[in-house]
Amino acid sequence: MSFRMLKSALIVTACLATCVVACTVCASAQTRADSMTTTQIHDLLEKIEMDDDIIYYIRLTSGDILTGPIREISSDSTGTSIRIYCQIGKARVYIREIEYVGTYEAAYRQKNRTFIMPTAAPIGNDHFIGLWEIAFLYAGVGIADVVSITAGRTFVPSVPSDQQASVVNIKATVYDAPNGLLEEGKQYYAVGVNGAWLNDVNFLGHIYGVATFTGRRTSVSTMLFAKIMGKDIYTINGGTLFNNVQFPFANGAIGVGLSLDSRVNHFHDAHFLAEIWCADITRPASTALFLGLRLNNTNLSSDFGITVAQGPLILPSVAFSWTPF
Repeated sequence: MSFRMLKSALIVTACLATCVVACTVCASAQTRADSMTTTQIHDLLEKIEMDDDIIYYIRLTSGDILTGPIREISSDSTGTSIRIYCQIGKARVYIREIEYVGTYEAAYRQKNRTFIMPTAAPIGNDHFIGLWEIAFLYAGVGIADVVSITAGRTFVPSVPSDQQASVVNIKATVYDAPNGLLEEGKQYYAVGVNGAWLNDVNFLGHIYGVATFTGRRTSVSTMLFAKIMGKDIYTINGGTLFNNVQFPFANGAIGVGLSLDSRVNHFHDAHFLAEIWCADITRPASTALFLGLRLNNTNLSSDFGITVAQGPLILPSVAFSWTPF
């Protein structure tokens, strides 16, 4: 490894470590930026279904979290309250003590993606802004519960604009329904197109299909994708960060991916993430593995872990996202 590459790797590792600490603190704290007003809570209570199969997520002003079905909504001289059947038994909570309430499914707002891989679930109303590997700024928006659009670009200091990287991804969730296999499980199917520019002159175009199966705590996604546009051989200009890199990637190459997102047992806001993907099944060396942890609430999320690729190359990996609406 050249001195320039080693220096760049050390700088990136130090920045990522700093970002991991900052993101962990932010995501672990129960931010109040997404707290609901009393009027919003009252409006939501009018729509609540008294159904034992519907699990609600309630965050109190104290930061405590209760989950379970809501059995009763009542009013007395003290105010309006709800009775929820949760881990500690029957709990009565007054509206003034509630900061956020919603279904458990709706409270997890990052289900449209794992780390890099999209799932088949739509973005819907969970529009977000994110920062991946401290240098790639991206955002995602949903249109109804069908179309999901994600786009981003790197902003690496000292690298000219025409040598940065950009990505645009458009996904359509074409079918969703109960999967009939797991309790509270659902199945989603989506198709999409992806365009990436590694430097402005290096374009890669892909089409893909993805299927996602969910259970009470875990979702699994499988993806099949194909490169349909671009060159057969690419030369990536690393600017001042690394020497030029050349690699083959022919049109028609077929790739596969598998991802896992599993909520850590007994924790409401911590998920184990895993991804493995191969960009070209005829070249096993194009395989990479990601293992990490996600800390999240209804507003912020922080993903951090490691990515292992050919070499072996082990890189710290982090992503941060904000879902403000």
